[in-house]
Amino acid sequence: MKLRVAIYLLLLVVAGSLVTCTDHSVPGVTPGSSPARLRVKSLTSELPNNVAKVSSFTYDGQGRLSSILTYQTPDSTVAELVYNVYLYDSQNRLTRLQRTRIPFPRPQNNQSVDGTSYVYSYNALGQVSAINAPNMLAWTYSYNAANQLARAVSRFSLPQFTIEGDIQFAFTGKNLTQTTGGTIIRYQGMPPGTSDRFPGVGPATYTHDDKINPFYGIPVIPPFTGGFGTVLSGPTSPGALFGGTDNVLNLSQNNVLSETPPSGQGYPLVTYQYQYNATNLPTVRIKTTGLPNPTGSVTIETLRFEYESY
Repeated sequence: MKLRVAIYLLLLVVAGSLVTCTDHSVPGVTPGSSPARLRVKSLTSELPNNVAKVSSFTYDGQGRLSSILTYQTPDSTVAELVYNVYLYDSQNRLTRLQRTRIPFPRPQNNQSVDGTSYVYSYNALGQVSAINAPNMLAWTYSYNAANQLARAVSRFSLPQFTIEGDIQFAFTGKNLTQTTGGTIIRYQGMPPGTSDRFPGVGPATYTHDDKINPFYGIPVIPPFTGGFGTVLSGPTSPGALFGGTDNVLNLSQNNVLSETPPSGQGYPLVTYQYQYNATNLPTVRIKTTGLPNPTGSVTIETLRFEYESY
């Protein structure tokens, strides 16, 4: 058990999630609403332990997301920092996400404890075909005729264990309505053909509101912790805010209201409640979780959105 806990904590550091856009060619889009000319300025994640983490967004001269600085309130000078930088090529495609963690107390010479770089590859149609990360962590993607994500496959291998994910996605119109498949982990010495389930996107059906999803079709928005969450970072994953080709929160043009897993499989029911501004953009998102047909539910995060004009 100690080995498995240690392995899981390691994965929280090295694992990642991906990118998406409405046609998966990753143009230089801006999180927000084009008609209202608003974009996300910051996200504040309020957790049950009275901890709040702020993610502050910056944009380049072309309106593309260029960086996100995340820190714990109330003062970034006395807290750990996580800095994400987005790099694009001459075709306006996201090619690399560089992620750096700066601890507190600060190390000498402002050296970061760890830095990770995620490299994006594209197919002939300009769709994200693969993402490669350190330590042999890789994802590959395929799409349907409507240029929507159809399948995401992940693999991560070390001598002690191997993680494999295979998720299929089904849409109704421009909203994700079902996922099938899952992610497994095999430990060294397990009998052939056996495995354990690994956290991440699993089989579920989804419902949505009729309002604007400000993160539909944008580069990855990673969580605060020293990694991305899990190999396939879904809404049930620790710290996953938005973002990722396989993240159900930004695959749809409208906001997810519920994620309902099949009964009897042990996946939690996840629901979201929203407050909106006058332009139908969410200003507050309350996330709760519980078992299917629960006797009660638990609020695990309140996410507050701040926008700016541009």
